[in-house]
Amino acid sequence: MYLSDPEAGTAAISQNEMARELGASKPTVNRGFKELRECGLAWSLEDGLYQLHPLLTGGKVAYPMPIPEIRAAEPERFTEQRRARFAAQMANLAATG
Repeated sequence: MYLSDPEAGTAAISQNEMARELGASKPTVNRGFKELRECGLAWSLEDGLYQLHPLLTGGKVAYPMPIPEIRAAEPERFTEQRRARFAAQMANLAATG
């Protein structure tokens, strides 16, 4: 979110940069982004440019487009291991932010 363009609701960042920022591997970033896309929270506009859902950006979008419905992730997918990884990644972001 801190990388998002306030006028367009987009974030310009490569997956390698995401991996560095999160302290995660590129495959982990790929899986995480896939989940965001499946939930309708973010999607790729082009390589390294991602649209965040307008509910996250105060209604801002790069250009008029169909906006996906936000869908909840399956709760059973959030194992204790995933919750621990998420907490570690959030701590890493707080330390570098």
